[in-house]
Amino acid sequence: MEFNYKTITSNILKTMPDRTKKVLSRRFSLGRTEEGETLEAIGQSYKITRERVRQIEADGLKRAQKSLENQPFKNEYQNIKKFFEEQLKAEGGLKREDLFLKKLGSPKDKNYILFLLNLDSDIEKIKEGQNYFSFYSLKNKNLSNIAKKIVADFVAKLKENNQSDTFENLFNILQKEYTAECKKYGIDKKLFNSILELSKDIITSLDGQKIGLKSSPDVNPKTVRDKIALVLKSNAKPMHFKEITEMIYKMNQSAQTEKNRKYKLHPQTVHNELIRNDNFVLIGCGHYALKEWGYEPGRVKDIIYSVLQASDHPLSKDEIIEQVKKQRIVKDSTIFLGLQNKNFFEKDSEGKYKIREA
Repeated sequence: MEFNYKTITSNILKTMPDRTKKVLSRRFSLGRTEEGETLEAIGQSYKITRERVRQIEADGLKRAQKSLENQPFKNEYQNIKKFFEEQLKAEGGLKREDLFLKKLGSPKDKNYILFLLNLDSDIEKIKEGQNYFSFYSLKNKNLSNIAKKIVADFVAKLKENNQSDTFENLFNILQKEYTAECKKYGIDKKLFNSILELSKDIITSLDGQKIGLKSSPDVNPKTVRDKIALVLKSNAKPMHFKEITEMIYKMNQSAQTEKNRKYKLHPQTVHNELIRNDNFVLIGCGHYALKEWGYEPGRVKDIIYSVLQASDHPLSKDEIIEQVKKQRIVKDSTIFLGLQNKNFFEKDSEGKYKIREA
C-alpha cells in the first residue's frame, strides 16, 4: 500500500504556529534526508533552553494529534495509522526501528514516517539501550518490557554456553522457560524472531542456519579461516577448495557491508589457508574436511598404517580399501600402491596385510 507521507505531513504542519512548525521540521528533518537536529542546536539558534525546545516539540505533537480530529485529511491519516499498526501486528507486535521503517516506505519517506509514527497513540517508540536497538511496540500489552527481558536472558545463555544454536532450539527453550509469557503475550516464532533482532549482541549467521553472539566466529566469521570453517560446517561434508571459495563469496555478497559485497577471494588464497591450518585435512583431489569430523592428517600410507594399527587382526586388501576410503578420496589403485611399501606393510600366510614388525 502506498501513501503520500510528505503531503499529509505538510498539511498537518500548516495547522501549527510558525515557530512550532519550524521546530518540528528541524527535529524530524522534514524535507531533508539527514538526521533531525538536537534540542541543543535548535535552542541555540532561537536563544532558548533545550528544555524549552522539548516543550515546543511536545506541544506541537499534541496540536498535530488534535488537529487530525476535524481536518479533511483525517481519513487519510487514519488509513496510514491503520497500516502502521497492521504492519507491527504482522511482526508480532514489535519491530526494530530500522527494519520497521523499511517495511513502511522508501528511504526518501523515512523522516515523514518517523513524524507520523509519533502521532500514533497506540504505538510507542522504545529508545535505544546499551544492549538493544531502538524499536517500536504496540502499547496495549506491555510487550516492550518482556522483550527486553528475553533479549538479556538469551544473550546471557549464549555467553554461558559459548556457542551458537538453531532458531528452533532457542524457540523451544523459550517455550519451556517462558511458558506463561508466551501464552500471555502470544509469543510465536515470528514475534520471537523480532525480539532477537532487537539485540546488539545476537545475530544470525551468514548462511542463515545458526543464531549466536556476534563475537562468535560460527555466526560472524572475520578471517578467511573462520569463513572456511563455517562453510564446511554448513555443508556438513568435505568440499573442494574452489567450491569453498565460491561459497565464501556468496556469503560475502549476502553480508551487509559494501566492502564484503565487493570482496571476492582468489581460490589460491583459500587453498593456502586450508594447507597451513591444522583444523583442515586434505582428503584427496583438492577436497578438504574438518579435523573435528574424525579425519586424520597425512598421506595415504599414513592412513593405511592407522587402519591396520586400529585392527586386532590382519586385513584383506578390500577391507583396507573400504576403511581408507572413509578418510580419503583416492582411487583403489592408489591405496593398493601404498600397500606395496614393504618398509611398513607385509602379507601374512593368508595374503592379508599387517604392519611390518621391526
